[in-house]
Amino acid sequence: MATEKRALAEDLRRIFLVLGISVRRYAARRFLNPSSVTRYLNGERVPPWEFVAGVIADVQEAQAPLTPEAEAALRDLHRAALKSNQHSSEVQALQDKLAEADEETRRITTRQRALEEALLDREGRLAKVRGRCRNLETQLEEQRLAHRGEVELWQGEYARLQEESGDLQEQVIYLQEALAVTRAELIAAEDRCHRLETRLETLQELGGDGQEDDGPPSIMVMLEEADRRSSVPELVRAVGDLELRTRKAMASELVRSASQSRTIEEVAGLLSALRQAGFDAHAQTALPAMVMVRSVDDTSALARELFREGLEEYVLILVQASVKFHQPEDVADFALALHRAGLPQHAEGLLGAAAVVRPVPDLVSVTLTLRSGELDDSVVAAMAAAAAQRSVSDLVTLSITLRDVGLARYADALQLAAAAGRSASDVAEFIRSLTRHGLEQDAETVFAQTQNRSVGHLIPLVQTLRDNRAWLVVSRAAECRPVDDVAVLISELHMTGRHQFAANLLVLIVRMRPVGQIAKLLENLGGMAPGPEAIMRTAARVLTPAEAAALLTWLEHHGLSQPAEVIFRCTVHDELVGQAGLFLAALAGSGSRYASQEVLCRYAGDMEVATLASLMLALESASLIGHLDAVIHDRYVDCPVLNVVLLAKRLDSAGGVGLRVERVLRRVVDHMVRARSLADQAALVGALQSAGLGTIAERLTTEALKAYGRRFKEQLTREQTKHEQKVMSRAFWLPDPTRPRRRSRPT
Repeated sequence: MATEKRALAEDLRRIFLVLGISVRRYAARRFLNPSSVTRYLNGERVPPWEFVAGVIADVQEAQAPLTPEAEAALRDLHRAALKSNQHSSEVQALQDKLAEADEETRRITTRQRALEEALLDREGRLAKVRGRCRNLETQLEEQRLAHRGEVELWQGEYARLQEESGDLQEQVIYLQEALAVTRAELIAAEDRCHRLETRLETLQELGGDGQEDDGPPSIMVMLEEADRRSSVPELVRAVGDLELRTRKAMASELVRSASQSRTIEEVAGLLSALRQAGFDAHAQTALPAMVMVRSVDDTSALARELFREGLEEYVLILVQASVKFHQPEDVADFALALHRAGLPQHAEGLLGAAAVVRPVPDLVSVTLTLRSGELDDSVVAAMAAAAAQRSVSDLVTLSITLRDVGLARYADALQLAAAAGRSASDVAEFIRSLTRHGLEQDAETVFAQTQNRSVGHLIPLVQTLRDNRAWLVVSRAAECRPVDDVAVLISELHMTGRHQFAANLLVLIVRMRPVGQIAKLLENLGGMAPGPEAIMRTAARVLTPAEAAALLTWLEHHGLSQPAEVIFRCTVHDELVGQAGLFLAALAGSGSRYASQEVLCRYAGDMEVATLASLMLALESASLIGHLDAVIHDRYVDCPVLNVVLLAKRLDSAGGVGLRVERVLRRVVDHMVRARSLADQAALVGALQSAGLGTIAERLTTEALKAYGRRFKEQLTREQTKHEQKVMSRAFWLPDPTRPRRRSRPT
């Protein structure tokens, strides 16, 4: 009998005995011929797989199911037994193919039915949706026709309201002018009443009769008379009397009128006296009107006098009014006049405020007027204020306009100030906007300048930039930044999830910096979260195998063994065998000591079985066969047989890598044959078979028979029969305690 048939019959009988029934009873249950069942169990005939599958199913129903590994091993035995008989093998192969084809046919049929049902459902839903679309189109057309007349009616009403609005706007303007005239007449009348009351009191005191002028003078005559006859103290007293009589509007109008007609020295004196008398509000109200009415020279002269009087607050009001009311050319002239009047700070403040709030064309006009003059530095400072306060879109428009009118120097100042002062998100948006508008060179200038800021700016900048500029920031930091900044940058990049950037920056630092700076970097990382070890582990995961090997080699070259060991352990413990293999191959190519057999054997001695199996596969993938042999010999020559079985089990479960597992298992078997005793080899064969690794057991048996011949065969026989009961032994004749006893029949 062929070996394969005998092995199949033995396993089949062992499984059949679990059922605890006779052959005849089982044959009756399955509607089979008892003699056929007997031949199957004796090995005289190879049963079809349906019979074997039926026995396995019956065993599962008997609450003693086979493991998936045992079932797979039994299928392998069945196929091997069929191969011993050419005809049966071909029949079984055809039957397997027929079963697979039938299964595929049924699966395709089921999928076809599901697709037909889905298609029918979608067609029905499509018809419903199209019907609703047609209904909605009909309703929409009906509503459009119905509302067309209403729309035309409302359009006419809208035109009428627009015309009425224009008429009312004209009336508002007319009434505003009339109101202004009436207010002036009221002020004149109040002043006339006040003067008449004063004259009346004087006449009453003297006891004489005065002459009255009953003719009402005009408003202009009254204002001119007040301006001509009243001194500054008299005007202040008049304002005070009006305040006492709750004539605040008239008091403000009096101050405003005087400020517009008096000399600058008198106006400055009046404002100072009003401030001292507590009438500050009237003075502040008159200043914006002065800016609108009087010339730029008068306004600048007044600013100088006010500053000399210590009224700097009033000077600021003049500056604010100029920003708000002056034309761009007047703003430029006023700033120049302030500068020449000895008020350079106020001139710079005026230009800065105008740069922030005035429209871009006005700012460009001011710059054109003052370019390359006395206020050149102030204009540059104004560009910095605009860069700090205006929107990014305004900055782009201003940059384009300045370059179009030949003011490139101020455009450069604007962009450099934005790069140095704006937030990272604004700078990134500014760079993108400049690039979109064709200003690539300006975008590069802004990008280069913003990288000179603190590391606190670089971190959000890297996270905001969307293109390769983020990596350019990191690489420049590796070249130029001090080690303390680089450590902060690596830590923050890692903590914010930019692991690839953190790892690449670490690689650049190790490659470019001297060993002292690298050691200081690792020391600084030790005081930050998450620490150097976590960063090294992340680097080992995200870097390519060649980059990780290069990083380890550089660290090893600098004598930094601890971080190098972290990278080595993290990579060789990786379950991705191909990655670990490329890493080990790169290490071996660089001559690293971590690729030596001694180091690998030392690390392998502390590994679990799963990790060790991955390491062996990686060594085979890297074509480091000598290293693989060293690891196998060091770990499995003197170990218990069970450890070898666990390794074989783990390798067999990694069958997804195919031939690589086969080659590693072949190396393990060769070492077992060469280095282990015959007793260990025979015991290993039995342990492998018990673990469902029949194929590996057969390979070990074949290699051992080739090497030792009859000696191994005898040892294997002794190993396989050492627990069997001999016919002449007393235990053979004792009843089996596991089988139920037969009850005696009652007499």
